[in-house]
Amino acid sequence: MKTQLSLLILSIQSELLTLISICLAFFLPISGILIMIGVLIIIDTFTGIWKANKLEDKITSRKLSAIISKLALYEVTVIMFFLIDRFILNDIILTFFSVPFMLTKIVALVLSSIEVMSINENYKVVKGIDLWQSMKLLFARAKDIKDDINKIKMTTQQATKK
Repeated sequence: MKTQLSLLILSIQSELLTLISICLAFFLPISGILIMIGVLIIIDTFTGIWKANKLEDKITSRKLSAIISKLALYEVTVIMFFLIDRFILNDIILTFFSVPFMLTKIVALVLSSIEVMSINENYKVVKGIDLWQSMKLLFARAKDIKDDINKIKMTTQQATKK
């Protein structure tokens, strides 16, 4: 009897592993999106804790447990939109655009932009620096440097032609 039970359990474990492997393979196209959203939520959490420490706010377990709910909600949302995209909308969208799983990617973009804006708000409170403004200035400086390099190239080309 014990042998039969252990064989049954072993068989169930084997089949369960196969089923889990099939599910993981099915969701492989969105694994990067799921990881990205999870990492952004973790970064937002750390910057939120940093901000709370700076402002001397009390950090409670209730507030921290909301992270798990948020992570689960965002991940399940992406998975549900992937299923809708995969079985219903992907063929229709592919007739107009050449981007597979476009709806899923749009939802991921919205969710990740929410997290990035929250990270920016937390960082601005702690350091007083707006990351978006800093990035705009960085790109403006890069453009100025590129223009300067192009001018130098043009003057050297004109000098070598003479």
